[in-house]
Amino acid sequence: MKKLLIELDHLPEEGKRYCDELDQEIFGVDDDELICTGPLEFDLKVQRFEGELFVQGKISAPFQFRCVRCLDMFDYVIENNTFATSIEIDGQSAIDLTQVLREEIVIDFPAYPKCEDGGEENECMAKTSHFRVDKKGSLGVNTSAPSDQNGVWNALDGFGENQ
Repeated sequence: MKKLLIELDHLPEEGKRYCDELDQEIFGVDDDELICTGPLEFDLKVQRFEGELFVQGKISAPFQFRCVRCLDMFDYVIENNTFATSIEIDGQSAIDLTQVLREEIVIDFPAYPKCEDGGEENECMAKTSHFRVDKKGSLGVNTSAPSDQNGVWNALDGFGENQ
């Protein structure tokens, strides 16, 4: 399905359930950092209240993101199980929900995607003992301030006074 078009003339007063998929082309993704791997799935209840269309339900879409740490691609499904929106009708006979659903998924893209965002089955290479990125605990590096036992820093005390 290319578009989710709600025809208001055929919408029952008690509302209607829409459960289907929108083609992954709606995301317009053509990037090395992000790949859409499947359709946007939706399960929505649509109901009209006077001059507004109320939409609520579940939406999801699968992607592959590039990890900002190790630069590998990992699978990530963006889900919104509490999607809800209200759209003003303004005398229209049909409402296209495609862009509304697309934007709701896109806004949930991770800002700095990491392998671990995709779940436990994705282990980031940058978190191995070889890289020690984001590793908590001691790394064997002395982070305390240097002591001035040898007067090394005293040599700088008079710097610039004789000019």
